[in-house]
Amino acid sequence: MDRIEVGIWTRLSTSSFVSSYRAIFSIHEIDSDITLKWLSGTILLGFHLTFFDWIYSYSTTVKAVTDGTYVCWPIFQSCGSLIFLSALSEGYSQSTLFMALFGLMVTAVYAIWLQRWEFVHLIILVLFLFKIYFTAISFDYNSNFNFLHSTQCLIYLVCPYKRFFAQLSWLTGSFVATLAKIHPTWLLGQHYSSLKMGIALLPNGSEAILMAFIILMQMAGVWFLMSSNRFRQRLSLSVFTLLYVQYGIQVGYRFPVFELALLLILFGPWFESCSHPPLTRRAIPGWIFIAGLAILQLIPHLAQAGGRLTNEDNIADIFGGPYQFEVNEQCYGEIRLGEQTVRRFEQTDARLRCIPYRFWYRAKISLCSSAPNKYHMTYRRSVNGNPFKEIVNEADLCNLNYRPLGRNGWIKREDEAPWVGLPVQNDIVTRRQRPPT
Repeated sequence: MDRIEVGIWTRLSTSSFVSSYRAIFSIHEIDSDITLKWLSGTILLGFHLTFFDWIYSYSTTVKAVTDGTYVCWPIFQSCGSLIFLSALSEGYSQSTLFMALFGLMVTAVYAIWLQRWEFVHLIILVLFLFKIYFTAISFDYNSNFNFLHSTQCLIYLVCPYKRFFAQLSWLTGSFVATLAKIHPTWLLGQHYSSLKMGIALLPNGSEAILMAFIILMQMAGVWFLMSSNRFRQRLSLSVFTLLYVQYGIQVGYRFPVFELALLLILFGPWFESCSHPPLTRRAIPGWIFIAGLAILQLIPHLAQAGGRLTNEDNIADIFGGPYQFEVNEQCYGEIRLGEQTVRRFEQTDARLRCIPYRFWYRAKISLCSSAPNKYHMTYRRSVNGNPFKEIVNEADLCNLNYRPLGRNGWIKREDEAPWVGLPVQNDIVTRRQRPPT
């Protein structure tokens, strides 16, 4: 039986289609590079962590459309027409699809065992297309984890010089994401000191020192990961490993596990310094990708003055990251019809809890589709322990529109919004403890 199965794979691998596929997507690089072989497994791990999280999600189901609880991306606000699946306990279609994708992942592992990298590559391509679909129909899937995984997928799938650009994208992403941390909330470590539990593992009072060290490492020390000096390279690798272990203890499992796997595979045992970056014609797609990665993430922070309070700088990251939300923030809002409160906004998920667009979008699709009533929307936000500011106070939310690539005047800037109250001390709420939103 084993000989028959291997024979089938061998005949497939010698077909003209597979030969062309190997040439187009530079599969020979994976054949000969142990780093890229391990990267294949890491990308599959990323898919497993992602789909494990999404299989029971209602945000991509028909029920979310019916209940008005889905949220489209600002650049694609009509995504509801593409939603057709049902999750348990409303139906089996979504879980069936994800189990089929799990079957593809198992097949990819078998192809890895057979060293058939063209089939591993093809399966990852199919998995990635499904991930694009689910990401496109749910703004709630906007996260640094998904962005990091997607960038590695794209480089692995389409770029020549895969190992070099996978390494460079990791460094570039770290550098660009850290630019967003140049803000008192991060510089002073107050997103840790504001917690009842304080910082993990380290003594209270060390928050500002830790954050200064992290920012220094992610903006300067990160480049030593590509150093030809073995001592500097290994020292930088060790420091980043310890930082991600601490980060995982503080904030959770999924992102640090994938980040650590990438870090150790790209810069660990099989690392070889690159004395001459690829400057050939074949390298053009990789350089375009790196330039686009940097530019698309820098534009929002350069163009949106005051976007910290309105969260428009995060929204403008239309491809999902690597934005840095304000961890030390609190928000609440409400919608009234006359004197009656018809909806309140309270969200504990740090990524989503202070995005006015998300609150407005859900309210508009659920309240404004049939009734011509005027709903009054208010939204307050506190950053870094400062008093709450009322950044939204609009008498008719149904007449509001959101511009994804520009300023929205109905969301007030920091110098425009009035103070309305004081925040309480933050606490850590796990996913199981979060109330439904």
